[in-house]
Amino acid sequence: MKGSRRISKPPPYCLIVTLMMFFTFVCLILHQFSYKSNTQSLVHSQHDFERKTLLQALRKASMADRTVILTVINGNWAKPASVLDLFLESFRIGEGTKRLLNHLLIIAEDSQAFQYCNSKHSHCFQLKNFPKIQPRTPRNLMLSPSRVILLTQIVELGYHVAFTNADVMWLRNPLSKLVPDIELSIACELYLMDAETYGISGDGGFFHLKTNERTYQFMKNLNLKRVLYPDSEHQSLCKVSGKDGFIDLIRMKVSYFSEVNFGRLCLPCDLNQIYTIQANCCEDIDSKIHDLKLVLDDWRKFKELSANNASSKWSPLSWRAPQKCIA
Repeated sequence: MKGSRRISKPPPYCLIVTLMMFFTFVCLILHQFSYKSNTQSLVHSQHDFERKTLLQALRKASMADRTVILTVINGNWAKPASVLDLFLESFRIGEGTKRLLNHLLIIAEDSQAFQYCNSKHSHCFQLKNFPKIQPRTPRNLMLSPSRVILLTQIVELGYHVAFTNADVMWLRNPLSKLVPDIELSIACELYLMDAETYGISGDGGFFHLKTNERTYQFMKNLNLKRVLYPDSEHQSLCKVSGKDGFIDLIRMKVSYFSEVNFGRLCLPCDLNQIYTIQANCCEDIDSKIHDLKLVLDDWRKFKELSANNASSKWSPLSWRAPQKCIA
């Protein structure tokens, strides 16, 4: 037609280049999706494997009523002449505690702690796919974020937990002090506010948590607070249990152990009544080890006197610790 212009077709090679770029883009998208999918699948597979391994460890260590004693260590606390050695020794020389070693599951934070644990104890489990457990703060908190995650899994699997810090010496069986209908029994650092009221200054190194629907909801709530308040005092189980309205909401029964039975290293204690002693006034590991050795040595002497009906010769002045730890 007159006046019209013919539009020339693009050269064939331009079309080919365009198609190649399109297919390359599609392939990149599919590859990225496949990579993410495979990565997520691998992560889920690793977590499933660790969960199964944890379940196996719990089955081997648990008592007939599905109670397991749990502690967490790292390489600094698990080596020759370490806190872990003293912790295990306290079970061996305590009254009615040696058999409890069969139900103690030691959670190792790193490979060094896991290897040393395996050389000293029959029930060890290494955390691999959990966030690193943060060192305890000067406030002596028992619940780091990773411990909350771990404990939630254990409760979800249906096991009762007797959690103890490794710097707690078991001189008598603390499980004998549990009250059957109490769901959370906990040792706390208390201070006298007035003639009838005590305040809570920190965690006391030991608690027992029964497993049921209420305690599972409690642990889920702690997980939520872990996300909302990562740096807050909600990591202190004693403070959470002392003022958390959620516990009242779900009607969970909480009880606090007496400090007469669950003592602290830098406070006077009556060896006729003490069950556990924690080196909570000591951040320096060497000082902690030194004074805990004194605790165990003095406990042996007290037991010898008791066996010879001469325990009356023991006096508080005979108690040598602490020497290097500071109250």
